[in-house]
Amino acid sequence: MSDTIPADLEALFADTSDEDTLFGSLMEIYGRAVSADRCLMFLFAPEKGLSRCTHAWQARPEWALERSVDAWEPVPEGLAQEDPMFGVALSDPNALYIDNVMTADQELVNGPFELENFKHHSLVHAPLLEDGKLYGILEPCTMAAPRTWTEHDKVVTAWVQERLLPVAQRYIAANCP
Repeated sequence: MSDTIPADLEALFADTSDEDTLFGSLMEIYGRAVSADRCLMFLFAPEKGLSRCTHAWQARPEWALERSVDAWEPVPEGLAQEDPMFGVALSDPNALYIDNVMTADQELVNGPFELENFKHHSLVHAPLLEDGKLYGILEPCTMAAPRTWTEHDKVVTAWVQERLLPVAQRYIAANCP
């Protein structure tokens, strides 16, 4: 086991055969590992143009995502223009670490859009991208205040991203209509 990756996170990926259980547990274990207030898993079915926030965890009930996550929906037209981070995620597998949505480069982060739609002050936007196809975005964030993401957070996030892509692909194949 690595000294950097928390043991409970490593143990979670020991058996990835039940994707739903893994995602459900991952949101809190990973969220706490990177000191987030909330963690969301957005999945995308690139061949079908559908998306869904499939799993979420929040440290406080008032930090829950305020929109329905009950069904797969078409990816909104123009989302890449309205949400520049989504546009980046379509072609760059590297996670973005946004310490403050309002002071970040607004060409990269539409701060008002982030606050209005997600209510978070800082976030990691970690794409699950393969061969130019976006399968997911793992998104831990802070709700109470901005924060600086640490080198530890970056190592843990990269480790999770690498292991999460095939799990996300299997989940989408089994669960997206």
